[in-house]
Amino acid sequence: MLVALASVAQAANNQEPALSAAEKEVVARQIATLRAPADRTLAANWSNAKKVAEWICRPAALPAVRKQDQRAGRVVLGTDELKSLTLETNGRLTGSGLFRTVHGWTDFNFACEVNPETAKVISFQIMPRPAHP
Repeated sequence: MLVALASVAQAANNQEPALSAAEKEVVARQIATLRAPADRTLAANWSNAKKVAEWICRPAALPAVRKQDQRAGRVVLGTDELKSLTLETNGRLTGSGLFRTVHGWTDFNFACEVNPETAKVISFQIMPRPAHP
């Protein structure tokens, strides 16, 4: 019985914040642009953190990254690590990501502040990390 209660408590603690109405609208609009039904289903089942990362924060990430390295050409938010994205509130996403330059991929940590009422990014801050060995 205690094991079951501990599992329920742990599951409740792992729940993400709900998206705001504006965030849900942006995510739904972006998912609808995906051509394949399988892609739309896959994206609809992403965690809220992944949805915010991909559809709300990532468009703001490249300009922020280019302020530190003008050669950056692609940004990926989130990695294969299980906890690489954390939706702390519906207004703050933190995590790790990568950006690509002519010299390869560079790891970074980030904090993305979003206005939940408008689903617009207020700020996107990056903090460099050491490169992969």
